[in-house]
Amino acid sequence: MRSFDSDIDVIGHPFPHAIIRNFLDLDAIADELEWLAGQEFESGEADLFSYSSTSELGAAKQLMGLHAALGDSAWCSQLATAFRTPPLSHIDMAAYVYAQGDFLLPHDDRVAGRQIAYSLHLTRGLREDDGGALELFSSRDSVASNVVKRIVPEFNSLVVFRVSPRSWHQVAEVVGDAQRLTVTGWYHG
Repeated sequence: MRSFDSDIDVIGHPFPHAIIRNFLDLDAIADELEWLAGQEFESGEADLFSYSSTSELGAAKQLMGLHAALGDSAWCSQLATAFRTPPLSHIDMAAYVYAQGDFLLPHDDRVAGRQIAYSLHLTRGLREDDGGALELFSSRDSVASNVVKRIVPEFNSLVVFRVSPRSWHQVAEVVGDAQRLTVTGWYHG
């Protein structure tokens, strides 16, 4: 199901991360992407975020190929080696839609067991001026400092990063008339 099949190029600044373009064999999972796009997303809003999401998707039979692509044991081993983590045991997976005005403020994803965070971008044609970029922060004393990198959520790209006290990131507000769809979760160890 994955079309990506080479070494992971880990970028060290501002914290270890990688951007993998053309991650999925889209023909192999076309039905799964169509099923996902037709799901009901629950709107959520709090101080830290505004977006719509699904519940845990790891058990959804309709997404077996996507789960297999993200959770493949050889892929997990490759990720663990590239990011120097303990062996990865399992993943969790949910889908998020950010519409105009939605955002996710700075956070570091640190929760017990999370080793690597991932975000698979599934919106075609999203432009930088639409907003919704994944923004990476520098940090000082384990606190977010300044945005130092903006990653436009390019269709069929996977962003992965090592969860740490330095892994501060956010989703910038979507300002265009677009919807940013991602499948996101964590690799646990």
